[in-house]
Amino acid sequence: MDPTRAFMTDVKRLIVKVGTAVVTRHDGRLAVGRLGALCEQLKELNSHGYEIVLVTSGAVGLGRQRLRYRKLVNSSLANLQNPPVELDGKACAAVGQNSLMAPYDTLFSQVKRICSMLTSSQHLVTDTDFRNDSCRTQLSETVKSLLALKVIPVFNENDAVSTRRATYEDSSGIFWDNDSLAGLLATEVKADLLVLLSGVEGLYSGPPSDPGS
Repeated sequence: MDPTRAFMTDVKRLIVKVGTAVVTRHDGRLAVGRLGALCEQLKELNSHGYEIVLVTSGAVGLGRQRLRYRKLVNSSLANLQNPPVELDGKACAAVGQNSLMAPYDTLFSQVKRICSMLTSSQHLVTDTDFRNDSCRTQLSETVKSLLALKVIPVFNENDAVSTRRATYEDSSGIFWDNDSLAGLLATEVKADLLVLLSGVEGLYSGPPSDPGS
């Protein structure tokens, strides 16, 4: 084994976070091939005794793509000539959550693990959930129970009801995006390893598009 990865020999419980650029394509549609490969690899880890918690982004992007398509097919020629109106992000998140979770549920259920199907569960959380000690304790206990049943918990920030402002504009919260949520969950459920799968090449002090980052 590569000596720089020797720490992985003692890993049992891990958090895997996937970004929007991983689960969607450039046109905003679901990247079914990448998602299928991800679910297949998580199934392999699960079958070897690893406990997996998945944190996924993508609901807002998928919801926006779906709502734009719906608006397009229902628009008249006159309406199409008007400047496009920016869609509400919370509405996009609410619509996109179904579009995000349905493929996970389908793909996991289609991947056989020995004699049974792999099962996932959905968890939408906000800052408020982590401000309450009893909620945090219950969350940890629920995750522990699910992992014991070989279920993969799938977490996402509940953007449809979150009061947090846009990423990088609000540093007052307990977590600010799904990256920081994944880190927080790693602490809460005592994970041995946190893996961030992203289209961004490294860690930045601000938006990667900002030359000063």
